Amino acid sequence: MNGLRNLAPALQSEIKKSELRPFMGLHINLPDPIYAVTGNATIAYAGNEWTAIGGIASIDTVGEGTDGSATGVKATLYQVPSEFRDDVADQAVRGCLYELYVGALDVAYRNVVGFKKIWVGRLDSYEITDAGETITVSAGGESRMLDQRRPAIKRFTDWWQQRRYPGDVVFQYAAKMVEVPILWAKARQDAVL
Repeated sequence: MNGLRNLAPALQSEIKKSELRPFMGLHINLPDPIYAVTGNATIAYAGNEWTAIGGIASIDTVGEGTDGSATGVKATLYQVPSEFRDDVADQAVRGCLYELYVGALDVAYRNVVGFKKIWVGRLDSYEITDAGETITVSAGGESRMLDQRRPAIKRFTDWWQQRRYPGDVVFQYAAKMVEVPILWAKARQDAVL
């Protein structure tokens, strides 16, 4: 089967079988991280518990534009219990890690046979649609490639330096340097203020 790029051998052999039990996974690295998978059973994988959302999810096409430009992706989770409404709304932070996975389960739908990360980006937007007992959450992600078109604005200030390199004091006195008189060698050394 050609076209299967960088798949684990177990996942590749599972795809070749006549019966496939696929699932989609979504990880959003909020302060209280979201690990969600489609299906009815919660699964444990890679040291994390992936909560079954019970409903069907949809993921927009993952790819690039025809001109090579980066595109975002939108994942929609249906039938999410309404108890998570406030958690999602309060914690959603634009720019946090956003990952999409695809995988296959064994015959009992409990153990992961193969797992593959298909997209990595950052959370760009989210929308919550309330349906009473359940909610629908649409989370949009943007690729890091979109940053190539944004100007990189850097401020050479102590505040900017502390954000990037905490404890570094290279710009601590930069603002005061404007007011320091420079005395050049001459017969009389009077400071000009």
